[in-house]
Formats: sequence, C-alpha cells, structure tokens
Amino acid sequence: MSERQLSYLRLVYQHRSSKEIAALTGVSSRAVDKQLLKANNLLGTNSRVDAARLVADYDGGVEPLPPAISPPSEERLFPLPLPLPTTGAAANMLTWKQAAIWSVIIAIVTPIGLTVAGMVILTLTFLFGLKLR
Repeated sequence: MSERQLSYLRLVYQHRSSKEIAALTGVSSRAVDKQLLKANNLLGTNSRVDAARLVADYDGGVEPLPPAISPPSEERLFPLPLPLPTTGAAANMLTWKQAAIWSVIIAIVTPIGLTVAGMVILTLTFLFGLKLR
C-alpha cells in the first residue's frame, strides 16, 4: 500500500470527505476516490471506513522492528555457571541444585586429577632413570 493511500485513509478516519481530502492534498476528489478504492481492494474491505479503521488499528499497535541482522547469541560451552566469580557475576549466584552438582563434579574430578598427576610423575621418573627412595 502506498504512503498516499495510507494518508488518505488516515484522513477518512478523521471523518473527512473525498472533497475535503482533495482540497487538503491538492488533487481531484476523483483521484482520492480511486486511491481509496485501491486501498479497499488491497485490504479486502467493503468500505473506506472499514479500511480506515484497519489502518488506525495498525498505526496504534505498531512497534519498531528488531534489527534485520541480530547479533548471534552467545553459546555456552558448559550449561552450568562457574562456581567462582566471573566478570558477568562477581558474587556467587548459584542455586542450591547448581552448588550440589558442582560439589559432586569436584568430588569426582579431584581424585582422578591427583591420580593422573601421580602417574605422570612416576612415568617421568622411570623415563629419566631417577631412583625413588
């Protein structure tokens, strides 16, 4: 729909006649009627008043569109928040469930990590021929 048709329908919504719209816009009333008829056909309405109401309802509820290119959402590698202060959250904001999950993770990973570290130390000492006392 053209901007001209929209402006004519807004004037119709203000109860203006074709002659008044023509006088305001500097065109003939016949041209106004023709544009309003095209607008009716585009909107699928039977009268110019119905078309004007549709445009007024649309104008009343128009919200700005989001940008065409939205920034990509930040995908988290790990769904749980870290149990230590970060730039995003300086304070501990974990729920009790998250704290319990982190307790279990730390309880499992710590002995495994210590075992692996001990194995690496033993392997290196055997490779370099060092004697353990």
